[in-house]
Amino acid sequence: MKNPVFAILFTLLCIGTGIVLSGSDPVSYGNYAPVYMQRSEMENAVRIEPSRPLSVTGKIYLYKQYILVNEKYKGIHVIDNSNPSLPQNKYFIHIDGCIDMAMKNDILYADNAVDLLALKTTDNFASIQVTERVRSAFPEIASPDGYWSPYMVERFRPQNGVLVAWKKKS
Repeated sequence: MKNPVFAILFTLLCIGTGIVLSGSDPVSYGNYAPVYMQRSEMENAVRIEPSRPLSVTGKIYLYKQYILVNEKYKGIHVIDNSNPSLPQNKYFIHIDGCIDMAMKNDILYADNAVDLLALKTTDNFASIQVTERVRSAFPEIASPDGYWSPYMVERFRPQNGVLVAWKKKS
């Protein structure tokens, strides 16, 4: 640049607005950081686990005597409500990137980040089997604070990576 004053002003403007012109760590952007998983790891991680305490819950779905409670980005709690005065937290269905679900004829439909899953369940949810996966059926989950654009998400995506969650920075 011929004018050093312009260069200094441009540098101060970039620093003042937080613009970074070179590659940097995605954690430095906004209030949330993207969480990526390798597609193969995400697809193989769907499983039944022992019950766990509810934490960051989302949608609730009633099916037969069961209450299904979404644990945002992590999976689905299965609560047996056959005795409403004493509901029992029975299982946790681990599904990375899950924020929604529905049931019909003992088939649990859930999102696995951008994929749609059909899971055959037993009557008591003691086991599940992925019967179908529709890849890229949904758009990626938007940044909770609106800071990250699809371009930024793509820029920091590892090869074969899938955005499965947003983690609040501390």
